[in-house]
Amino acid sequence: MKEIYGNPSYKVLKLVLASGEVMPRHFVTSDAFIMVEQGQANITFKSGDTVLASGDTLHIPAREPHSVAASEDFKAFIVF
Repeated sequence: MKEIYGNPSYKVLKLVLASGEVMPRHFVTSDAFIMVEQGQANITFKSGDTVLASGDTLHIPAREPHSVAASEDFKAFIVF
């Protein structure tokens, strides 16, 4: 994950995962908005799974534990 822009109000990160790569369970202290640029990944929440593919968006509430597993090479922008 690489920060591509930040100021005191928000950050924009670029997430790149290779097919089969997993980001372990974690949470952030603010809301996150994901915009998928390429590929497919499974986001696992306590309440269930969500599959994200190219062009999809997803809001993740602050402090919501989740993990990310790429089923294809995956690229997304995340705004915190």
